[in-house]
Amino acid sequence: MTKSTISNIGIGGVVLFVVAAICGAFLIPGYSQVSNFLSESYAIDTTYGIYLRVLGYIPSGLLMLLFCFFAVKHFPKNKVTSIALKGIGLFYGGGTILTGIFPCDAGCNKEMINPSVAQLIHSLSGLFSYTATPFFVIMLGLAALKWKDAGNTGKSILICGFVSLVFAVLFFSQLNSPYGGLIQRILEGSILLSILFTAFDLKKNYPIS
Repeated sequence: MTKSTISNIGIGGVVLFVVAAICGAFLIPGYSQVSNFLSESYAIDTTYGIYLRVLGYIPSGLLMLLFCFFAVKHFPKNKVTSIALKGIGLFYGGGTILTGIFPCDAGCNKEMINPSVAQLIHSLSGLFSYTATPFFVIMLGLAALKWKDAGNTGKSILICGFVSLVFAVLFFSQLNSPYGGLIQRILEGSILLSILFTAFDLKKNYPIS
């Protein structure tokens, strides 16, 4: 598989995620991107949730997972790069897949009152993903600072990592905030941007093989 193809897989995963998020917001009457979580658009009781999960979030997570694992061997050999990419792939790509397979209860059951098994798995997947991924993004940014001809890629990824870490803390500390949806979107967006920066760097700065 060429580096260009691998890069396109990563970009495709990010684009698919964003499309699913946008579509979900328009499919539910009264849904707010400022206050409602992404998961609420494909919760177990939503009419179009199954389509958003099967056609959007699950394949998006799979593409990002594949990108991270395939990209490892094409970047400069570095243990930190390898651990960081695989960590993002497993915790973010894998977490996106799991939260898609196991949707949350109606309204995402933030108070966890008699949660279903799917809700428990969904919540745990989100917890591990949002807790671990920012640190792997920061690791990737630090490693990218040493990549040959990477330019500002490392700095950009580092910024994404620190932004995601700050908003992960805000997200978990203010689950019932009227701005919870916005906080989550900034958190997700910063991680998605780090994947895009990595994919574009792979496409631009390394010869096609």
